[in-house]
Amino acid sequence: MHFQFDEETLLLIESMRKFLKTEVLPVEEKHKALIAGGKMSTEVAALGAQIRKKAVQAGFYTCHVPKELGGGGLPHVTTTALREEIAKSGSVILGMFVIGDPPCGPTAMLMMLNDAQKDRYLHPLMRGDVTTCFALTEPNAGSDIAHIETTATKDPNDSGQYVLNGNKIYISNGMFADFFQVFAVTEKGKGMFGGISLFMVDAKTPGITKRNMPSMGGDDFQADIHFDNVRIPAANLVGEEGFGFLGATQWLSGERLMMAIQAVGLAEYSLEIGLEWAKNRKAFGQPIGKFQGVSFPLADCATQLEAARWLTYRTAWLLDQGETAMKELAMAKVFATDVLQKVVDQVLQTLGGVGYMSDHPIERIYRMARVFRIGGGTSEIQRKLIAKSLGL
Repeated sequence: MHFQFDEETLLLIESMRKFLKTEVLPVEEKHKALIAGGKMSTEVAALGAQIRKKAVQAGFYTCHVPKELGGGGLPHVTTTALREEIAKSGSVILGMFVIGDPPCGPTAMLMMLNDAQKDRYLHPLMRGDVTTCFALTEPNAGSDIAHIETTATKDPNDSGQYVLNGNKIYISNGMFADFFQVFAVTEKGKGMFGGISLFMVDAKTPGITKRNMPSMGGDDFQADIHFDNVRIPAANLVGEEGFGFLGATQWLSGERLMMAIQAVGLAEYSLEIGLEWAKNRKAFGQPIGKFQGVSFPLADCATQLEAARWLTYRTAWLLDQGETAMKELAMAKVFATDVLQKVVDQVLQTLGGVGYMSDHPIERIYRMARVFRIGGGTSEIQRKLIAKSLGL
């Protein structure tokens, strides 16, 4: 493993910085009141669509998608570096539209689509014309795919259709997605081993109702989605009936790496704010950073952040070597998200009252940081995976 980027990666990182400075951050500044606090709304989604189109033209949006599907085919280490740049740029919310990451953009799961499904769903997604969402989580099962209750049954009067019934909750981008990736039981009792199937479901299909689920972020990004006798063409079944969970495994692995580096980038941005404040804010005749009560905790933050960063990059490198790296993915995700929480909390404490005010970026990041230990598999799930890998 090398501890430096090659020239091509450095050029891509610099290109990403320029894109953020010229295409993303100025738009956020112009619409500062609209996106205050990181709120996702219909208006913000429209601004994001403009950023997404420019990112497609620049080659960033599908840089993580294999070349055989028309993407950039960049290695995990390189895409990790680009995601880090976005996270540490200070972007309030529009940075999330630059790379087509989950839940809105193309993921490894969509590689399972057949040619007709790629034409209808994947290709428009890669062009930035539409967005999607991942509909797995349920009220009684959480993200435990083996125990979901949503069902898809073949219509006895029409073998070319399935009838979908059930409820999905906390679905990110559910309010805005053009189509859903829905997991449903097609044969009870078999669970993941032949009983769970994956369907592409158009958001405007009759029988679908959506309800906004407000979060700590005060946004409209999470949805409660109900399927009431929703009729789905059999052609929308992805892969073999009963084995849709394989796609979920691919997607969740990639999401964990993505969330780990996003946590690192947000922590880097936050620490810079804390260091700047500690160097310039004066008390008792000197900068507060001269007091050990301020400098030592920030030194610990820098140390933990560096450890999280390299743990994440090593995991990306292992994936590039063809390893599944399930243990390392869990380690990177749980450690980096814990570090983000610690860093932001310490920076807010360093800033004092000013960091607690709603017009300061640390207040927003403090709220945002909390979901990182939940989304993509909770910290408890990651620790369970790690323990299992240790033979426990």
